[in-house]
Amino acid sequence: MRTKKAELNFIMNLAMISIGLLPLFFLRKVFLDALGSEYLGLVALFTSLIGFLSLAELGISTAIVYALYKPYAENDTEKIMGYVQFYTKFYRTIGLIIFITGLALMPFLPLFIKGDLDINDVRIYFLLTLASTVITYFFSARFSLLIAAQEGYRITVAQTASIVLIAFLQMAALYLYESFFLYLIIQLVINLFYLLILNAYIKKRFKWSSGKSGTIKIEEKRDLKKNIKALFIHKIGEFAVFGTDNLLISYYINIATVGIYNSYYMVISVATKMVQTAFNGITASIGNLLVEADKEKVYAIHKKLFFFNFWIASFIAISMFNTIQQFVLLWLGDSQFLDMFTISIILLNLYITLLRASVEKFKDAGGLYRQDQYSAILEAVVNLGFSIWLVQYFGLAGIFLGTLISNITVVFWIKPKIVYKYIFQEKLRKYFIMYFKYFSLALIALALTSLATMNLRTIVTIPAFLLNCFLNIGIINIFYIIIFRKKDEFLFFKTLIVKKFSRGLAGKTD
Repeated sequence: MRTKKAELNFIMNLAMISIGLLPLFFLRKVFLDALGSEYLGLVALFTSLIGFLSLAELGISTAIVYALYKPYAENDTEKIMGYVQFYTKFYRTIGLIIFITGLALMPFLPLFIKGDLDINDVRIYFLLTLASTVITYFFSARFSLLIAAQEGYRITVAQTASIVLIAFLQMAALYLYESFFLYLIIQLVINLFYLLILNAYIKKRFKWSSGKSGTIKIEEKRDLKKNIKALFIHKIGEFAVFGTDNLLISYYINIATVGIYNSYYMVISVATKMVQTAFNGITASIGNLLVEADKEKVYAIHKKLFFFNFWIASFIAISMFNTIQQFVLLWLGDSQFLDMFTISIILLNLYITLLRASVEKFKDAGGLYRQDQYSAILEAVVNLGFSIWLVQYFGLAGIFLGTLISNITVVFWIKPKIVYKYIFQEKLRKYFIMYFKYFSLALIALALTSLATMNLRTIVTIPAFLLNCFLNIGIINIFYIIIFRKKDEFLFFKTLIVKKFSRGLAGKTD
């Protein structure tokens, strides 16, 4: 049952992410044509500012979901509702704090707006964006029930439906009225409907939760608060690394460059979201595995997941290195252009981040939030310090060099160290031997594809781009199949895929 639910979450999450992101690419083109790069930069800036305010969330959603694994497995509904009610009260308080803090931040918006935008209009736009975020804190606490039940894909389906509807309505609004105000109103209203409808479904799905009061013990509250504190520190580090780029670009360069960078980041975020969503779909299954299985089985599953993680992460990073500039120029034109040096640093950061996914999911599922909490502060300090220093010499690339330095010097080794020590009880050198062995193969795949597509990458036409994509898909995957054809991890996934395919054919025959 655990494996089937993990597979269902994985497949549904990937499918929904793909469906949900496609209209956003069309929306961005319409947005750029209607409103220009400055407004694109404004959207990204608001996302970063509200991401900063959302640090007040403290990471309670992750802590609650972890706390729910055991009571849900034991069908302890009283304890489940105790956690959900705690979550609900906490989230509503946090939503109010974020809204008030956002209002207090509005007078300081001119610090980040270097362009021709009217600051009074900007404040109204920020208020609408803030409201769209704050309402989630009043309606999303019960979502944890679906995640603990390993049915997180239902949330993804509902999110995807709302994203697609919002995108089409926003495209129509931009095409007809070229109104950023209407663009934001649509987002706010549909988000509210999505939250109300999904809450109604959850109450129907978990009928026992309606009107039921719950309790959690004092020591359970104490543990929960300790985990929340640790996750809050992690969120600070995460925001400093991934959430401050837009703020730094806006402050040190200009808001139009924020828009250009985010055109590339949108493509990159497709890959990031697909990998993260796929692995999020199996987090509950890993949590269940850690409760039931022995250390050897857990470690064997980790190696299989890491192998899969490597294949996907390296394929994405290498393919994007060879195609992303060509794609953005075809999609949005010459106005959205980044140099290959900057793109290379961004993609190296992407590879390192994506390849952490399997380790991070074991860490989250194992509830290991406190063991490395202060490393997040160190990561934040290193990232911001180097980014602010290097932007003076390398411009936009310097900001991402700072991220790369913090990635390598802090997170790269601390997270796997925690997981290998407390969950696998294995020596860390096993991880690094595996990591660099795979990394060396990724470099060979990069060299092969780069040589094969060198001339194609400079031709900005659809046939050249499609051929470029085809060569990357073929060369990378054929190379890996040849190298890994006898490896246990490869044979495991090969058998899994063959069984699924055979079962599907048998179903069609019947």
